[in-house]
Amino acid sequence: MEIKLLREPNIVNEAAMLLYNSRNGESCSELKNAIIKKFSIDADVLDNCFNAIIEISDYVIGSLNADEKLLEFLFARHSAMKGCFAFYLIHDICRRATPDFEADIMRLRDLSKPIFFVNLSSMLINDYAPADWDGDITNYAELFSFVEGMPVPPDEKFELLRLYNGFDTYKNLLADILRDAGRLFLEKYDVVKHYISWFLSATSEPLATGGEKFVEQNYDLKLSPALDVLYIEPSIVMCNSTRYLMSYTDEKVYDFFYVGVLFEPLKEITDTSTLEDKMCRGLRTLGDMRKFEILRLLSEGEKYGQQLASLLDLSTATISHHMAMLMECGFVEIKRNSNRIYYCLNRKKLRDFIDELSQTLLS
Repeated sequence: MEIKLLREPNIVNEAAMLLYNSRNGESCSELKNAIIKKFSIDADVLDNCFNAIIEISDYVIGSLNADEKLLEFLFARHSAMKGCFAFYLIHDICRRATPDFEADIMRLRDLSKPIFFVNLSSMLINDYAPADWDGDITNYAELFSFVEGMPVPPDEKFELLRLYNGFDTYKNLLADILRDAGRLFLEKYDVVKHYISWFLSATSEPLATGGEKFVEQNYDLKLSPALDVLYIEPSIVMCNSTRYLMSYTDEKVYDFFYVGVLFEPLKEITDTSTLEDKMCRGLRTLGDMRKFEILRLLSEGEKYGQQLASLLDLSTATISHHMAMLMECGFVEIKRNSNRIYYCLNRKKLRDFIDELSQTLLS
């Protein structure tokens, strides 16, 4: 596996994330205020981190002339979906080792529907398929059937299919919006480009010495053994968040990992919050009787979904729902044997959780 650190932001991603954050209560200004409120920090302490990003964000949003309904359709986060519709359209545009803004806008306009179909299908499977699902989506009928079975409200299913059916129209409308937002961003880029230098200084040396281990530990990420190249892309607008873009259409596996330039400066503060949130989430999960019963059964040995469903007199869909939460907490992991997926108790993660809880409350 090769890990490459990119040295310039992808402007298409910056423009898209800025519009997404501004419509979903996740702007840099709102993040700054949330940190001040949660940790009782003087605003002056955070000014150097946030103010230039807030300035460029306000400039782009305040200057952009675009239809509000279209912005809402493309960039609003739907209640049960991850991200927004625009992310489905720009997936491959944000996976470029040498981004070129104007050329990337043209690539979005030239995006073919077959490539979009593969990316959309793959992302929906990754986000919504049950853990033991081993099917595929190869045509529109299968896509329609999969969307119908997704655990999202009917109106959101309709809007998703509307995006697919209106692909040619929406990709060009999106390209117009991102072109205008990206050009506005570049007009003010000089006030924020020093963040890239901060990020490269903080990341280059530990990445060179630690490689894969550094990435997994620092960003709490598990890299696939099948990965050929991982590109780490700095993002100004994403502040301290991260975003992983998988490879769906390449012969080799080239994945992209976007990291906000404030990830390191804010890590010490957010780590405290992350640990507390993680423990509360874990306690809520363990406090659910059904999930506890699943863990007890897995302590006796690995089992597949239908086995657990039969033992607990539950549907496989309900088992998949419980498993998603157990795996999010790290208490359960999966392994594939032939065409069947087995669930296993992650004893090390469970012991680590108990140790962290003990250290926090009893030390």
